[in-house]
Amino acid sequence: MSPVGKPHPKDKFTPAEDEKLRVLVQVLGLSNWKKVSEYMGTRNARQCRDRYKNYLAPYLNSSPWSKVDDEKLINLVNQHGHKWSLIAKQFSGRTDINIKSRYALLMRQKERNRQKQESEPEYIQENEQMPIVPQSTTEDLSQQPIFDDCADLFDFDISESFDFTM
Repeated sequence: MSPVGKPHPKDKFTPAEDEKLRVLVQVLGLSNWKKVSEYMGTRNARQCRDRYKNYLAPYLNSSPWSKVDDEKLINLVNQHGHKWSLIAKQFSGRTDINIKSRYALLMRQKERNRQKQESEPEYIQENEQMPIVPQSTTEDLSQQPIFDDCADLFDFDISESFDFTM
């Protein structure tokens, strides 16, 4: 409860409250937020003004952000820092809240991509080749001694085991 006894919830505005606020602004205008809040009943003047100006006003640009807009936003933040109201003036129909929220989203995406890249294993590039056999074993094998008589390797006479006569 507020000091004057009216509840001022911090809950999200409902669709019914949004519609009621739009109608009240059409009837009462943009300069009497205290009166608008009295008719709303559950919201104070600041809540009504902020909700309308940041989310409901017909002049707001609610179209998706383009890649060009994102790049422009990042460049402006690099130039001016977090001066959202100043930066918002460079975007037609975007509020300081829109600008701040979009920048925060871009930074979260950038961080997620950075973490993803760090967690991926590094693979050998296609043009890099790992040796399959160490070079010390690739000596010319033709220089090695060859056994002329295999009988020296085995302790039996093969002609005793098989009949080669036909």
